[in-house]
Amino acid sequence: MTMSDTEYSGTDVSTAEPTPGATDDVALDVRGLTKIYPDGTLAVEEIDFSINDGDFCVLIGPSGCGKSTTLHSLVGKIPVTEGEIRLGGEDITHAPTYERDIGLVFQDFQLFPHLTVEENIEYGLKRLQVDADERTDRVTNIVEMMRLEELLDRQPEELSAGQKQRVALARSMVLEPRLLLLDEPLGDMDYKLQKHMERELLRLHRELDTTFVYVTHDQTQAMRLADQIVVMNDGRVEQSDSVERVYNEPATAFVSAFVGDSNIFTGELTDVTDDGSCAHIETPLGTFLATTGNLRSEPMSLVGEQVPFSVRPQYLELDSELDNSLSCQVDDVIHQPGSGTQIILEATTTDGDTHELQLKSFDRIEPSETVTVGWSAAHATLLEQTSVVDGIDLETDILGE
Repeated sequence: MTMSDTEYSGTDVSTAEPTPGATDDVALDVRGLTKIYPDGTLAVEEIDFSINDGDFCVLIGPSGCGKSTTLHSLVGKIPVTEGEIRLGGEDITHAPTYERDIGLVFQDFQLFPHLTVEENIEYGLKRLQVDADERTDRVTNIVEMMRLEELLDRQPEELSAGQKQRVALARSMVLEPRLLLLDEPLGDMDYKLQKHMERELLRLHRELDTTFVYVTHDQTQAMRLADQIVVMNDGRVEQSDSVERVYNEPATAFVSAFVGDSNIFTGELTDVTDDGSCAHIETPLGTFLATTGNLRSEPMSLVGEQVPFSVRPQYLELDSELDNSLSCQVDDVIHQPGSGTQIILEATTTDGDTHELQLKSFDRIEPSETVTVGWSAAHATLLEQTSVVDGIDLETDILGE
């Protein structure tokens, strides 16, 4: 997307709707944030979200969706084109970085190579001309919390990746920022070290009770860390909500497909039950029941419309007598010791095409078996909107069919 700053006309931020779930305890409130780069690239467009005090919020989305632009706009490294950023109720949209009370930890840590660990941690306090006694107290406290006592005299080049991460966190947290931003800080670590540092981040978050904003493209990591997830796509926010709601009540088909595994069925909404609680969806695989609980529109107004629905793999059951059932061929079985078995299924449409499904089970079955799977209407989530981005096609852009 390209345009000039003068061509862009954003929303009136003063009339922007509050972010769902926002309270008086909001730490960060973003309204109508838009960034257009000098070459005309529209990086983020009219995004709204808020984060409560003490929450661990994760921004996720595909590469190039605007996550890093948003993060650097928050800290003031990138000037915004339109919109408003408030921290603790104070408008910081155009405040210089050093006045924002925000810490930032980069993926490459950016430690000063000519300074020791202790000097790196103390550097910001000296720049702010904090009293020597207070500097000593703050450094001592954060060093103990980050378990860095044995590393204070070392140079950055003598540290492991995990140790550099802890020093970078200590250097930011010793300033006692109201908000800590983390830009894919675990991206270059191996799996075992990532898991260890995730635990360290969660421990630090609990002990300091500071609001964290963490950027990653790793959906499973986001699910492990977050209280709140902001899902971005092509410069827009698809959904900002608790991790539970993003996973179980995706706002769009994009969110359902991007966050975790999901079985998505496409079809026409043909009827609604008498009590309005469920809809009949006619698909090439048959007609199924899905809950209407998450629809924004009146269910009857969607009769005759194409409305897909999704079912998470753990809600599919073998040989069950639930609201919906489907005969499938077992295509592949992936045994995962300690976490059950991932079963890849193929169902055949009335036209002879195949549709892949995923199921998680502790049953051991073999490929080529024919099985019946079932799921309840309550676990079939209707996806009224494909994406907040115009022109996104469900089958070609999201499902890759």
